[in-house]
This record gives sequence, structure tokens and C-alpha cells, in this order.
Amino acid sequence: MKIVKTSCPLDCWDICAIEAAVENDCIVEVRGDAEQPITNGFLCVKGVKHLERLRSPERLTSPMKKVKGEWVAIPWDQAISEIGDKLIEIKNESNSDAIMYYAESGHNGILKNIDQAFFNTYGGVTMPQGNLCFGAGFAAQCEDFGNALSHDPEDHLNSKTIIIWGRNPVTTNLHLVPYLKKAKEQGTNIVVIDLIETETAQMATHFFQIKPESDGFLAMAMAKIMLESGNYSTDFVNHNAENFAAYKEKIDAMDLDSIVAKTGLTVDQIRQLVALYADQKPAAIILGYGPQRYRNGGNNVRLINALGALSGNIGIAGGGVTYANIFVLQWVDGDFLSNSQAAKTDSAYIKPLFPEYMSAAGKEKIKGIFVTKSNPIVQMPNTNKVIEAFTKIPFKVVLDHFMTDTAQLADYVLPCTHIYEEEDFLHSAMWNSYFIYTQRAVAPRAGVKSEFEIYTLLAKHMQMSEFLEKYPNEKTYLEGALAPLLKDINMTLDEIQGKRMKKEGNDIPWQDKKFGTPSGKFEFIVPDPGSWFFDEEIKASYPLHFITIQPPDSLHSQHFLDRVEGQLPFVYGNQQVAKDWRIQDGDEITVASPEGKIKTLFKLNEGIGENILVAYNGWWLKNQGVNRLTSSGASDLGGQAIFNNCMCKINK
Repeated sequence: MKIVKTSCPLDCWDICAIEAAVENDCIVEVRGDAEQPITNGFLCVKGVKHLERLRSPERLTSPMKKVKGEWVAIPWDQAISEIGDKLIEIKNESNSDAIMYYAESGHNGILKNIDQAFFNTYGGVTMPQGNLCFGAGFAAQCEDFGNALSHDPEDHLNSKTIIIWGRNPVTTNLHLVPYLKKAKEQGTNIVVIDLIETETAQMATHFFQIKPESDGFLAMAMAKIMLESGNYSTDFVNHNAENFAAYKEKIDAMDLDSIVAKTGLTVDQIRQLVALYADQKPAAIILGYGPQRYRNGGNNVRLINALGALSGNIGIAGGGVTYANIFVLQWVDGDFLSNSQAAKTDSAYIKPLFPEYMSAAGKEKIKGIFVTKSNPIVQMPNTNKVIEAFTKIPFKVVLDHFMTDTAQLADYVLPCTHIYEEEDFLHSAMWNSYFIYTQRAVAPRAGVKSEFEIYTLLAKHMQMSEFLEKYPNEKTYLEGALAPLLKDINMTLDEIQGKRMKKEGNDIPWQDKKFGTPSGKFEFIVPDPGSWFFDEEIKASYPLHFITIQPPDSLHSQHFLDRVEGQLPFVYGNQQVAKDWRIQDGDEITVASPEGKIKTLFKLNEGIGENILVAYNGWWLKNQGVNRLTSSGASDLGGQAIFNNCMCKINK
């Protein structure tokens, strides 16, 4: 038996280090790597399930082609020649940007980016911009700080107060929880702000339950109380910030009672929250995705960032406004990774506006689409319109392990390798500062190929000599992409195989008060809440907020493959919702929004706020697909999907 060092590639804060016990080319056990401080020897259920994904009898093991509406297995050489010929034809008859590319983060390995290098070398295709997950919050942090950097988890032990705002680490960031528990044992206040009394809220010392759409208003109410009392850091705002005077003028002009009324809290509750945050310092804010999944999501996060600056909690031990962490990306050569300079077009579309793009600019332009690392049919908002737009594209290719809802609508599906069947290099762009070079644990299943091999075969068929010369093999690709890191640590790729490396220098971001903004200072937002979208006409007809959250045992749509066809998704609401709509626990109901309707099972949950229905995201079409209810649209910053701007009603 041998122990192989690998990692979890899922789109998660943790990026867990994994040890796989291998015997006779078969993995007999996976466990968290105790030598890596973040994972610390344990995995969440999603990490453990990788073994199920690897062995699943549902995995595709041959290229599939749709012939007269039926799937037929075909040899690899046929698939490559037919797809390659079609790419040549489309480029010759239209242009390279008549091909659309769509990807998410179903696998976060560096090697998986070879598809971008291929399509840029092809001439450049219509590429995605924006984000379904974290785009507005990321853009907001860049606006205010100049970059998105997170405090090291160990630094939270220096905090006297930790605010978890719109995040449920018990479900989504499990390896943060031991730090929170230890901080709590030391006497730190653990404060949760959320729409739902989550598992994290239940372990906190304080819980403040707010209304949907109100995060920015709560941040402004807190700021107004701090400014009126003079309880803010004059040193930071005078020496390390821009636009403070304009920010203060806007906040001063607001009526406190009017702001507070939008939050669902009382003035006294918000004063208590201010006392915890502004008085008991150092204080940290740890942000989740929740506050930025609205039309005004970027503004929400910027207003929360402003609290960190106003209180003087930026650049100090135990402080910070932690959201994302791209510190490690400076050691990756993004240009080599994607061969971006080869592209002859900058054609693009906003991800959450895919149906709108296809009904306008893309209607005649787009002749084909490649989809990888994602299942957009059920992950994008407004599923019904996404299906309509996707099916109109003449030529569709999907790379995946399974026949997903998106794959079902394609013309070709190409089966690709799993993380345990390949080497790769992973890092988190969300939380910690570790690099992990994963080792191959087992040989790929028969009939399955890596993305690198797939695109190499296409390039050979299409005689793309530039691509083949620049990226002759996986090792060359990784060495080029990681050249800044290898130079920095003075090691070769072979020498770092299987290692977990932390890049130092970011435990406490902005200690030197030199920010990455044009001014070199923290940039205060000048809030304009009057421009925020609140469609009261829709709310009159659809009075319930529909909120989708991450399930504890899956990520996005990945493990919903296992749900029995016809099983209805659960939606959760409190007793008052049940009374108002004359339903009971366990009832089958129809939930309708302006975009569509789904059948569901109602479950009581008193931890959910007033006039809210909550469902887990990721359900496949065989189980209704909850994104039939959500609407297209993009946030004020970052091209973020606005899942939380969804109103609905119930029919029994």
C-alpha cells in the first residue's frame, strides 16, 4: 500500500489536502491530511464523496454523440475528427468568436485551464465575464482595497469580536469552524448576521436576523450610529482613506429610523451590534456570498468594507474584512496559462445574462458552444430561458464525468478524468494561502481522457502548430504556468510534487496601509441607496422572498446526480408562512415566481425569517430544478448573478 498526496478540487474555501491510500491501483481509503494545518486530518462529506464520484457506475467511459435524438457511443478518433472539423468549418465560415466558451469551477486545478489556451490559440472565442458565485463581492473588495485578501485563519484568534456576515461555515467552510470554536473558548464574541438561523448562528454568542436585501442598510445604520457618537477611527479615515468626507456627508443626511426599518432589527439591536464591533476591538468581519447576491450586491459589500475602515479594524491583527483571497495568484503566470496574447478577439458575454445575450447579439453570431467544469442548465438563474437559449445553438460540446442536464442537451459529450486520475496544481482563491501539487493516485478509467489530452488531440487534428509547440505536454504547461513560483522558491516541478506550501506575507493584509487602489488608500463608497432596485409591483403579486443556499452534502449541482428521479426538492419556511398560506409541514406545494414554477415539499423551519422560503441550490431537472424560479440579471459590480432578488408565492 502507498499513500498518495492529493487534494479536493471543488469550488470551496478550504481546498482540503487529502491522503489517498492506494493498493493494487485501487484507492481503498481517503482521509484529510493531518500534516496540512488547514485540513488538520479531517474532511467534509463532499471531500469523502470523491471516491463515490470516481467509482460511480454512472460515469461516462466513451465519447457520446447524439444521433436522431438518441445517444450513441463513438470512438475517440471519430469524436476528435468530427468536432475538430466542425471547429475549422465554423472559423472559416464565420469567425473564431462564433464559438462560445462556458466554464465554472467544478474543478479548480491549474491544468484544467488548458481549454482557455486552446481557444485563444484557435483565434479567440466568445468568453464569459461575470460570475454566478462571488463576483460582486470580489469586485467590491478590489474597489475599496485594490485587491481581495483574507486574514490567515490563525489571526482570528487575536479578535475580541468576529462577525460572520451572510456565511455559514459549518456547511460551506468547515475548517474555519475549529478556529471559531477556539476563539469562543477564549472569550471572543462570535456574532452571526443572517436571514436564517444557521448551524453557525446556533453556535454563536450573538445572532442578528435581518431581512433580505437589507445588508447595505444595516451597514449604513451601524455607520450612522458610529459617526453620530464619534466612535470611529479619525486616524485611519484622515490618513489612510479617500472619499471619507463625501461618505460621511451621505450617511449624516440619512434618517436613522428609516434605514433601520428596512433591516428587520430595532435601533437598540443595532446599537448592541455597534458596541460589539466598534468597542470590543480588534474585531473581524468574515463575509459570505449572501450579501452580494443582489442587484446592489457590490454596494452591500462596499458598505460593509467601510465599517472596517471606519472602525480602524483594517491592517491590524484580529481585524479585517475577509471575503476572498487571491494572494497566491501572483505566483501563477496567467498569460502563459491561457495564451491570452494569441486571441484576436475580445468578444464576451455576462454569465448570468446568457439568455439575454443569445436573444440579442448572440442570436445569429454564435454557431457553437463548449461547456466544461460546469452544469449551467441548472446552475444559471432562469433555467427555462437558459434551456431555450442553449438549445438554439447549432453545435454543442460538453466535457464532463456524467450525463448532466447540460450534457443531455449537447451534440457531443467527452468523458474526462477525475482529480484522483491525474496530476495537477491547486490553490484557493477564497480563503487560505496554500498551494498543493496533487499526485495521480490511480490510472484513468478505460475510455476516459484528461482535458489536456483532449485538446492536444483536437490541436493535432486541426494542425494548430502554435499550440502544440508551446504546450507539448502537461509538465511543460505546469512549469510555464508556475514559473513565478518555481523561481521564487528555487525548486523544480518534480521537487514540489505532493507538497503543500504556504506563501507567507499575507497573514494580516494591509498592515503597511498601502492599498492597491489608484490613490494608494482605502476608498470609501459614496452610497446612493435611492438607485437600488426594489420592485414593489412584483412584491405585491409575489410576496415571499425565495432564497437558495448551499447544501451541506454537495456543491452546486454535483451530487444531485444521486437524487431519485421525481423526488421533489424541499422548501423551508416558518410557522407564520404556513399559517398565512394555509399549508402544513410535509405538504406538496407549487412555488411560483414571475419566471416559472416548481413542485416542492414544504418543511417547517423556525430559524427562517418572515416571508421567506429557502431551498438548497443544485437540484437537477429530474427533481424540478429550483433555478426555474430565479431571474436573469447582473449586480451593480462584478457581473454577479442576482439569485436573492427572487420573489415567489405558494399554491397548495
